[in-house]
Amino acid sequence: MMGSTRKKLYGGMVLSAALLLSFASSAQAAGTVTVYKDTTYQTIWGFGAAANHPVNELKTGYSAAVQGQILDTLFRTDNSNAGLSIVRLEINGYTSSQDAVQTTFMPSDGVLDWNTDLHQRWFAQEAKNRGMNQFYAVPWSPPGWMKTNGSPNNGGHLKADNYDKFANYMKTYVNYYRNTLGFNIKWLSVQNEPDLSTPYASAQYTLSEMNTVAAKVADAVHGLNQGVLVGGPEGSNRSASNNYIINLSAATRDKLDFLSVHDYSTYTDVSTYGKPLMSTEVSDFQNPNDPSITDGLKWGNMIASDLKRGEKGWLFWWAVNPASSTTGEGLINLLGSNTFSVNKRLYVMGQFSRYLRPDDTRILASSSDSNIVAIAGKNATGRASVILINNSASSITTTVSGMTFGHVSGRRTSATENLAKLTDLAVSGGSFSVTLPGKSVTSYVEY
Repeated sequence: MMGSTRKKLYGGMVLSAALLLSFASSAQAAGTVTVYKDTTYQTIWGFGAAANHPVNELKTGYSAAVQGQILDTLFRTDNSNAGLSIVRLEINGYTSSQDAVQTTFMPSDGVLDWNTDLHQRWFAQEAKNRGMNQFYAVPWSPPGWMKTNGSPNNGGHLKADNYDKFANYMKTYVNYYRNTLGFNIKWLSVQNEPDLSTPYASAQYTLSEMNTVAAKVADAVHGLNQGVLVGGPEGSNRSASNNYIINLSAATRDKLDFLSVHDYSTYTDVSTYGKPLMSTEVSDFQNPNDPSITDGLKWGNMIASDLKRGEKGWLFWWAVNPASSTTGEGLINLLGSNTFSVNKRLYVMGQFSRYLRPDDTRILASSSDSNIVAIAGKNATGRASVILINNSASSITTTVSGMTFGHVSGRRTSATENLAKLTDLAVSGGSFSVTLPGKSVTSYVEY
């Protein structure tokens, strides 16, 4: 009997220890996140993606009902929609005979055709109908007649005697899209990836050419006196952008309102020139699409890192991936036959875009747990939002302090949730506690 009692006691101790270990592995010890409203950083411009040619597939190949579902998911700010706040538009370079969709408004010198770019204009209007009216415009190539190779494709350079015409071309686009079509072109970049020659629309610039052309474009567009921000050069990666920027003259650099980078390849610091920074393109174009939360967290951590470096905006590549593509280039995949799928990366972007709105200010947020990445912001009234990324596979309970309102409301994206509405929480003594599931992004806003 005595031996049996010892066995039971020992067995109970082992079981209790096992339960404690199990609990510890599924819910780590509590940490703290502290929000400092008085420590302020950059103004937020927004989050979004490019329209480009895939939106023509959405426009022409899908029913109005399905179009509405996709557009709502991208742009609305209610329910489980992502609330993207920027659309990147391509300033098309093709003649109608070269490409009936991506057709330039200036097919030859002095000739204007505004019955063009109907796919992007449709997409932009649908975004605007859903409350989004911030647009970023950039050419992949000037029209072929302006270039040394006579084509929008395969690189080629802008002819020197067309520099002023190109500057006027850019000004004409901005003026028409803003004042006739009603699209708030807020940012204009001189050239997409000027370091590359590609079989699709592209144009190359030497360092000297970029120095001259960027200044002329900035002068022309600033001459509209409409507050449009002119930036660039938008290199194929941060190193390429830096190579152009470091070789701009001080006079040209002074004319630029911001610097744009693509987030491909390794990190290069482009923050030393005293200009606002914006990451305007990135995707997983070389690999099969991964719709999972693992992929979503990859981009969420990249957004957080860029914001912590002081960057004002962050854009993914395509808003919609065409049905012909199987790579990770879009936020939503068009699948043909009036069907589509939504990648977790869109919902993770929504955790930022819904809670850091244009003109909000990023504020300091610190986390005592290295598994939790915390980003915070506040609006003009002082109302704070906090985004919490749990990179651990385990749940973590954390206390968020530094709040000044009485309650918070929130949403979460995880392996099983897509911007799912959470129960509102009361704030007590400036703090609230929350358990963050493993591999999740959770956002809260005060009220």
